[in-house]
Amino acid sequence: MKKIGLITSLTVLTIMVLPSFGQGLKLTPFGGYTIQDKVYGYYGDVIIGDGAHYGVSLAYEKSSNLAADLTYSYQSTTFQVKDVYTIGPSNRSGNYNGSVSYLMLGSKHSPDFNAKLAPYGGLMIGAAIFNSTITSETWKFAVGARLGAVYHINEKFGIMIQTQLMMPVQGLGVYFGTGGAGATTTTSATQLGFTGGLEIKLR
Repeated sequence: MKKIGLITSLTVLTIMVLPSFGQGLKLTPFGGYTIQDKVYGYYGDVIIGDGAHYGVSLAYEKSSNLAADLTYSYQSTTFQVKDVYTIGPSNRSGNYNGSVSYLMLGSKHSPDFNAKLAPYGGLMIGAAIFNSTITSETWKFAVGARLGAVYHINEKFGIMIQTQLMMPVQGLGVYFGTGGAGATTTTSATQLGFTGGLEIKLR
């Protein structure tokens, strides 16, 4: 499934979820920066390069303290592979262009989402999608955590700032195997990022 497939999946999920929602529906397009992360393995290491990310979140505030959301984010990156196992021309050490995307369902808690400045924290669960120039798309189960705040300019718009930690909980062995980039990883990635966005109240 390519990136268009991810967008289609997000759209389908949104259509399925929307009919059950009444009030408190908010859309937040966002952008930010993800810090570099190194993943260790049996036969080599992989560095997921830092870079800009962007995406969109659709949230439903069930009450003034609790909200649920569906989030899609995308980061174009470079995978720096160090193959310490293979010797000779078959060694796959090098830099490979690719991307990391997340499709996540989450919950957020706040003392008061209706306050002028509304701090919040929350957890997420879903999928991390890895792509590179030498392998096919790979999906991994992922979890995440976040802390942030929304400053409400008025009843319609707000400015969101957030820091988040995204964690594919499986190693990248399928996608960095001996037939791929030569580094079967044994630890999961931990991608720390910083995000800003514009919250738009739809209902």
